[in-house]
Amino acid sequence: MPEISVIIVSWNVEEALARNLERLLSLPCRVGCEVIVVDNGSHDATPRMVRARFPNIQLIQNERNRGFAFACNQGLKVARGEVLVLCNPDMLVGEGVVDHTYNLLNARRDIGVLGVRLTSQDGSVVKSVRRDPRLLDQLAILLKLARVFPRLTRRYIAHEFDYARSQEVEQVRGSYFAFRRDVLEAVGMFDAERFFLWFEEVDFCRRVREAGYRVWYSAEVSCTDLVGRSFAQQPLALKQARFSRSMAAYFFKWHPRWQGWLVLLLRPFVITSAWVVGVFRPKL
Repeated sequence: MPEISVIIVSWNVEEALARNLERLLSLPCRVGCEVIVVDNGSHDATPRMVRARFPNIQLIQNERNRGFAFACNQGLKVARGEVLVLCNPDMLVGEGVVDHTYNLLNARRDIGVLGVRLTSQDGSVVKSVRRDPRLLDQLAILLKLARVFPRLTRRYIAHEFDYARSQEVEQVRGSYFAFRRDVLEAVGMFDAERFFLWFEEVDFCRRVREAGYRVWYSAEVSCTDLVGRSFAQQPLALKQARFSRSMAAYFFKWHPRWQGWLVLLLRPFVITSAWVVGVFRPKL
């Protein structure tokens, strides 16, 4: 039986996923590790590549894109490890990360979710820690006001956060997202009915904290995050449609309902604006 299960959801990122798996399988690791790839309806050669190059990896192949949260749940349902890790396909896991994840989550039973230091290819820190969303900062992001008034989002993006120090946080990015099986049993699966993409890990972190666990950022190990290779393939208007829909769902679930309705009211403007930008951007 594996002690840790790494679940990777992929969508049209064949090359990035291949690099991810090559790195992951080459790492020295003291704990038994299984890798599960859930392919979300890729139309490139991703499933064929996984079968040909990584025959020992369990592959779940969806005929269509069923959403990130749904695919995560598919992987979690078949995972056998005591510790469960969600890892983006455009990620290069650092040496010692898997062992550190397993050891820390077993030593610190108060930790419900664990994230690690993420760096870009040039070694700079990827800001992966956030505070709980509030309506003002999310509207600033949705309406692009933060580009003109960055102070509107300073609290949300934890502008002053010290990424060199391990500490308790409110939420961590879903790029490398680890938890134990008992935590999953306590709080349940990802909310795939509400969240197709975006906000699913925000909601999960909040549920974990509501259940009495801590969300923890560990600066002791790191992964290289190539950031958003799947998302970059989607039309801007589609990304804004899914992002704003998930944002509204989050506010309906955790805040007064009028806040969710306000986000829904703004959706047509946001989606239309994104469509216009997407049409004219190549001509600029």
